[in-house]
Formats: sequence, structure tokens, C-alpha cells
Amino acid sequence: MKEQNYSLVVTDIEKRLLIQGLTLLKNKQISENKKYDFIDDLIIKACDAPTIQVRKKYFYEER
Repeated sequence: MKEQNYSLVVTDIEKRLLIQGLTLLKNKQISENKKYDFIDDLIIKACDAPTIQVRKKYFYEER
């Protein structure tokens, strides 16, 4: 079975918050002597994610 891929559209501030949250989770895992390799992979993917030009009307309607 092929693995499904997902895309998220986030602003620069939201991207920074995601990376900060993942970093805090990684530090917590380290302090509890648990595995954190998968969190490193997510941080790298979030940091390397390309920017795109998006038109707002395709994602939500303004009221």
C-alpha cells in the first residue's frame, strides 16, 4: 500500500510556531530519555518546506 502524503498551507508565523513546538517536544523526549529521531525528521521537513504563492479564495471564503 502506498503511503499517503499531505500538504499544509501555513503562514511564516505558523511555520515558526510548529518548529518551536517540535523543538520543545524533542527537548522533553531527551530529558525523559526517550527516542526523538522522528521529531528531528519532522523539524527538518518543516524547515526545508518550500514557499508557494497561494490565492486565499481557494482555501476559504471571507465573510
